[in-house]
Amino acid sequence: MKVGITRWVFGAVAAFAVIFSVSSALHAKTLQRPYADLLLVNGKIVTVDESDAIAESVAIIGEKIYAIGTTKALADLKGEKTRVIDLNGKTVLPGFIDAHSHIEGMANVEAFSINIQVPPLAGPDEIIKVLVEYAETVPAGTWIWGQGTYNQVMPTRQQLDAALPDHPVRLDWSSHDSLINHKAAEVMGMGADYPDPAGMGRYERTTGGEIMIIRDAPAPWPKRDRLEGKELKEGVRAILEDFYLKKGVTTVQDHVNEATFRAYLDLKKEGRLPTRIRATSFVFPKGSEFSPEGKNSVLRNWSGTGFGDDWLYFGAVKMFMDVVWWTTAYTYAPAWEGSGTTWIADNHGHAVWKQEEANEVVLQAQQKGWQIQTHANGDRAQDRILDAYEYAQSKAPVKDPRYRIEHFGHFLQLDGRAPKRLERMKELGVIPSMQIAFLWRLTDINVNEPGILFFPLRKLIDDGFHIAGGVDTVGTQNFATSPFFSISRAVLRDTKYGTVVQPEQSITPMEAIKMFTIWAAEAGFVDDKLGSLEVGKLADLIVLSADPLTVPHEALQDIEVEMTIIDGRVAFKR
Repeated sequence: MKVGITRWVFGAVAAFAVIFSVSSALHAKTLQRPYADLLLVNGKIVTVDESDAIAESVAIIGEKIYAIGTTKALADLKGEKTRVIDLNGKTVLPGFIDAHSHIEGMANVEAFSINIQVPPLAGPDEIIKVLVEYAETVPAGTWIWGQGTYNQVMPTRQQLDAALPDHPVRLDWSSHDSLINHKAAEVMGMGADYPDPAGMGRYERTTGGEIMIIRDAPAPWPKRDRLEGKELKEGVRAILEDFYLKKGVTTVQDHVNEATFRAYLDLKKEGRLPTRIRATSFVFPKGSEFSPEGKNSVLRNWSGTGFGDDWLYFGAVKMFMDVVWWTTAYTYAPAWEGSGTTWIADNHGHAVWKQEEANEVVLQAQQKGWQIQTHANGDRAQDRILDAYEYAQSKAPVKDPRYRIEHFGHFLQLDGRAPKRLERMKELGVIPSMQIAFLWRLTDINVNEPGILFFPLRKLIDDGFHIAGGVDTVGTQNFATSPFFSISRAVLRDTKYGTVVQPEQSITPMEAIKMFTIWAAEAGFVDDKLGSLEVGKLADLIVLSADPLTVPHEALQDIEVEMTIIDGRVAFKR
């Protein structure tokens, strides 16, 4: 893959990257009397290298791992200025890598929305109480925005209208589905005569025809307050620190716009960027300012994948081929009649890109040195982007493109097309980027959908895929930014309703850890220096309160990060 002018090249120390024993490293360096800047001893160092080796101690010089081995073998690396951390048996992992996040979205939700998530709130009555308390602090006519989470119970339209008649109210389940009250419908002019959307999405109406639920469809929303300038910079910094760094995430593969990228750049210059950032931005079809021809075109205004340095660099071009399951996912079979959202007949979703357009934009991005990752939930959308990937490879082949399909396998349809689809992915080297945290939201109705494998981690791994793990929250599941939440779901396969979903698709804790370490690093072209603890790699590692390889599986979610180290520097200590 062509990766831009600053694609990193390891120095001579990379020659030691495959060495677990420290003997040769010590022999090669002893003449210079090296001493570690930081030495972690007497622990359980889970390296996540090719052999899943376990060590006791790790020595760091500068920002890189210098040696790994037994505490005794590394004793000679202790000098007068060496900082020694005695782990007292605690477990160390590579720093986690989140392969799919939306930091600016989270920052705006935290700043401007009322948290109405159930749990921790008990239900509709408590939601109404929180909203009414807020309404008493603002003038009549002020918009009230509440952020919930997937498939949670909301107040009824009647409850909202009775409790908040003078304030337009929008309550979000996610970034795709919103409930509005009568006042909001009135303000936006979305009465009984408001036309249904053309193309993507749909409206659900009251018995009188007024719109009350908006699902993946356009609406004349008023301009919403958003963080800008210094406030944006401090907002994204706080999210990265509180929701990622303190959870052991040292690299975030984030979806950004120019303003967010500039905020990250300023934070980096100030030495206050909490985590490493892989910055990915969007490309949309013709007519958008983010189209290849648009004024904010990533393909025209940004450099290719890898441009930057170890802390802030360009990631991939991201396309949307469809949106979400049951409403706008582009599928061969119509949406299931028993699905948990309101059903409409003969719904096959919608494709964002025509095939010819997708072919050309993937080709153009590839020729300009970009990695391409595509949001594709539906099976028909997945086939369409695979066609585009194949087209680009036929016209301008790249040896290692590492194409990605975001959300692949959330709902893997078991029809006659599935085996061929997986074979094509293997042949192209396509990486499934999956958000196992979303399994938690499935209802007891959802899980009965026929002919589906839900988040089939076991199958995909057994088929040879390395799954990149991420959380994809835009304020909707902020508690899930801890990778241990996803690791728990991958192992336990449980939903928030207590249902265990297709337990045969469970994976081991070590496999789940790899989703958020070495496999996420591979998906972001940084596995040569991150994702595992090996000599010559950057010293990103975390110290844990318990050992994820030995604790009861039910305790995985409760593991805390006691220390986060980035570039050999303690960046967080609980």
